[in-house]
Amino acid sequence: MDDLNYYLDKYDAIPLDTDQYKNSYVGWALDFFIDETKVINPYLDITLRLDLTDAENNYNDNFKNDYSTFTCFLIWKLLKALKKHPPFWWRFINQKWYQINNPPLFCPTAVGGEVRFAEMIINNATKLGWLEFYQLYRNSKDSIFANPILPNNNDRYYAYQLGQFVGNLPGLDFLSFSMQTGRGNTQSFFYFGKRTYDNNQQRLTVPLAIKFHHSNLDPMLIEVLVKDYLAELSKH
Repeated sequence: MDDLNYYLDKYDAIPLDTDQYKNSYVGWALDFFIDETKVINPYLDITLRLDLTDAENNYNDNFKNDYSTFTCFLIWKLLKALKKHPPFWWRFINQKWYQINNPPLFCPTAVGGEVRFAEMIINNATKLGWLEFYQLYRNSKDSIFANPILPNNNDRYYAYQLGQFVGNLPGLDFLSFSMQTGRGNTQSFFYFGKRTYDNNQQRLTVPLAIKFHHSNLDPMLIEVLVKDYLAELSKH
């Protein structure tokens, strides 16, 4: 419990006042979908194809430099959109709901070879400006490729449990993608796929798979998030 308290404090977690949601759908969902005796699988999966044409133009015109990448830009903007919707950062831990106000970025990274995957953890990710974020992202990625190991420590465990999971599979043009997770994990999961350019329509698109726990999130919130995300991608 001491370790948990340390990380709750590190990530600016506060107990969620669930009483404010009594007699509402939100309050009912927070109780119902977390109950293993009532729901076998509380997770929903949605795979979308996002139009990134305007986002790429915005990146090239206003954000691109020799050190940054478009993938990094997509993740940074996703975190900015998520910040507007606190339920994405609600976590059910030890029979209690918390809101994580400063979640780390937990980013599985394909390194290839026998190792296949390593993991990038960026603390304070939601508070970083573009300059700070892309430099830290690039340095972390370079470090992972130079030494692709999975550390067996609490930083990794709690960053996964309390942070924001965003993955990228740049070579896989999937139509749908369902991610596995433990039954008690109430975080949301995002996975980008292979970006594809349609010469006829002159559109750049990417599949985005989203897994979410139905207790704190629902398809309506996903719809609102995607609209805000596309708007963020076009902002200078």
